[in-house]
Amino acid sequence: MALRRRAALTSKRRRAVRYTLDQVDAADGRDFRRMVGRLLVRDGWADVRGVRVNDSGVVHLVGQRPDGQRLGVAFERRVESSRQGGTRSAAVLRSVRTTAGIEPGETAASVPPALLLVVSSGTFARSRVLWAARTGVRLIDRAMLQRWAAGEDLALLLGLGTADVLSDSA
Repeated sequence: MALRRRAALTSKRRRAVRYTLDQVDAADGRDFRRMVGRLLVRDGWADVRGVRVNDSGVVHLVGQRPDGQRLGVAFERRVESSRQGGTRSAAVLRSVRTTAGIEPGETAASVPPALLLVVSSGTFARSRVLWAARTGVRLIDRAMLQRWAAGEDLALLLGLGTADVLSDSA
């Protein structure tokens, strides 16, 4: 009985936190981050909060799963030019890596590696995709964002496996 109730609550939560691409496109930077934050919480991430990365006002999200895995999310709201390559995202995620990294007193063996994402409402240039593959950063482009915002779990979307889906967490 408890399993059915938990599944019903999870289903209700997933239906409540959904967005269309029109809503994503209409959102300003702050609202876009808020949407992504709500999607992360819906999918079981906790302590999701914004962190200021530099003096220019750039803010990213960090979070954590109950199993200790950390998360860092950077945002891009446009189509990438192939001339930019991965250097901009590398700089952008440097602070997120630190914030989402190992805390004092922890060892690398005791903490799962951080999941680093760049979420875009547009597309990524080939050079950006290659950079992400080399650095272990996961990219969420417009097509993936549409599926995620429509209700698909982030773990399934990224191919992390069904064992990683936290469907029973609130």
